[in-house]
Amino acid sequence: MEYIPDGEILVITYGRTIAFYNANSLDLIKAVDAPASIHSASLHPEKDFFVAGGDDFKLYKYDYTTKEEMESYKGHFGPIHCVRFSPDGELYASGSEDGTLRLWQTAVGKTYGLWKCVLPEELSSENSEVLYCPPAEIKA
Repeated sequence: MEYIPDGEILVITYGRTIAFYNANSLDLIKAVDAPASIHSASLHPEKDFFVAGGDDFKLYKYDYTTKEEMESYKGHFGPIHCVRFSPDGELYASGSEDGTLRLWQTAVGKTYGLWKCVLPEELSSENSEVLYCPPAEIKA
């Protein structure tokens, strides 16, 4: 789920559906059917498109107004559980069951960075949801 405060929108995913609700009234604004089960979606700050990821290891980019799929990308080797835009909308991040966090350039849909995340030994447990992503150098 994602809450967009300035537009008062809730983005909720369930099954193959990406739904946008008015955060105040909880009225459905629109819903989009995806080709696979979706775990996370994020609306671009300008609200012209959104990205979503799920069980088929792909990220999908949709036009918010028309609900048409614009592009799809594959970069993960496991289901995608989290997708979020940066505040300026230039990048978005996706986190996957494959243990990686990827940064993507919004305009071109290309990977900008990749981090392998690990579960620290002291936190190892089947119920733990904590991952550690070691700091990485970004070279310009």
